Amino acid sequence: MSRALNVTAMLACAVAGAWAMASWQGIELEDLKHLGTPRNSVIEGDAERTIPLPDGPSERHSAVIVPQGKGSFSFLFDDPDAGPVRYDPCRPLGWVLSPEGMPPGAEPLLHSAADAVAAATGIELVYEGTTTEPADFERELFQERYGDRFAPVVVGWSTEGETPDLAGAVTGVGGSSAVNGAYGSQRYLHAGVIVLDSEDIVRLMSVPGGDDLAQAIVMHEWGHVVGLAHVNDTAELMNASNSKLTTWGGGDLEGLAIAGAGPCEDV
Repeated sequence: MSRALNVTAMLACAVAGAWAMASWQGIELEDLKHLGTPRNSVIEGDAERTIPLPDGPSERHSAVIVPQGKGSFSFLFDDPDAGPVRYDPCRPLGWVLSPEGMPPGAEPLLHSAADAVAAATGIELVYEGTTTEPADFERELFQERYGDRFAPVVVGWSTEGETPDLAGAVTGVGGSSAVNGAYGSQRYLHAGVIVLDSEDIVRLMSVPGGDDLAQAIVMHEWGHVVGLAHVNDTAELMNASNSKLTTWGGGDLEGLAIAGAGPCEDV
């Protein structure tokens, strides 16, 4: 199941004076290239936060992936002029684990799923360790615990009693926020979230072949994090319902390759 926050929609409203504003505070050397243009910012709660400049050069860390198959795929955010909204492929994408409630033996599945997404997208996924932050879609984009940057992807655990989105047959939810870059109107994904139903995962892992199915669920949610939406084709892992697939389908691979070939943020 997908959950995604369209922060850019709030930025677009800013032109009419609603949610986000530009700020001259915190000027850095790179800002001089855009002299006369204020850096973008967002409003979180009562605070205005300037969009941070991307770290490091605008150079890919790995080659663009050539998709190995064809099939159905779709994107959660698809701008008419700029195309799908994606993570910046020129910067590592960090992720952290919120371990509270994690079933015994489940952590290796998380790392394997992240590796599968990195291989299919060409995005460098970097595990940054554990966090005390709960996995929740109401999280803040910027948090002191992570420094002066967007929060990394957080992967965590819950139950349907705690997270209504996990009710019924839903074992996980995932998604990211779409936010304008430091300058201009190009949007990028940031601060992804994956919430997994610990009770469902325990049940899956208790049956033969269940570990592979549980890993496939995590892969599916990572697909949402990097921008993919559900498709109707049951041959794809990004289909809303899956009870047997454990690997990417042709459309999944095609979509993931596109998800990893987005524009680099160049400041």
